[in-house]
Amino acid sequence: MIKNKMMYLLIFILQFSGLILAFVLEDLSSKKMGVARYLQFKRQEFDTSFFTPVLNNIYTIFFIAGAILCIVLLIIKGKSRKIIISLLFGAIVNIIGILLIQSKLEWQASHFFLIGMFILVFFQYFWIFRSFYKNKV
Repeated sequence: MIKNKMMYLLIFILQFSGLILAFVLEDLSSKKMGVARYLQFKRQEFDTSFFTPVLNNIYTIFFIAGAILCIVLLIIKGKSRKIIISLLFGAIVNIIGILLIQSKLEWQASHFFLIGMFILVFFQYFWIFRSFYKNKV
């Protein structure tokens, strides 16, 4: 029981560490010139490699498919409170990811927010599939 709660706490901390880092970088970008230069450099680097328009469309499709999958699983398998919360959180995170990709926000650390969202979605999918596997066995 304690091991399961510790695992849940560790996954929770890992999920939000990327977003917390992005918030800290965004806050420091207006206060420290070195951070602003680093973020501008990374923005140019990410725009040409990981966040091209074609890849942004693929990421949007990934988030849409994830949101639909979470909603369908919620309708079909949403029997326990833990699964309902997990699936709702997964659907909300996917919708926020879609909004972040499609909105052209001029944040300095916007790419770091998106990377944090990918990390969050990865861990959420892992947690959802783990709980479904655990319930089937």
